Amino acid sequence: MGIDDNQLIKMQEKMAWLEDLLERSGKEIAELEDKVLKLERDMRILSSKIAEPSAVRDLKDETPPPHY
Repeated sequence: MGIDDNQLIKMQEKMAWLEDLLERSGKEIAELEDKVLKLERDMRILSSKIAEPSAVRDLKDETPPPHY
């Protein structure tokens, strides 16, 4: 009970398809990881800016809008 040529060809095609899928998935995961790292850096920068005293002004220092 051996593998005939058709079965072997189907298995090779399936393996090639899976290898391609794995390669594309790996590239997509790497791109997503880069995006996550950039977002984490941006969040750290924003968090540090919010923590600065100059980021928030007291309401008494605000000028009223022109319609008042």
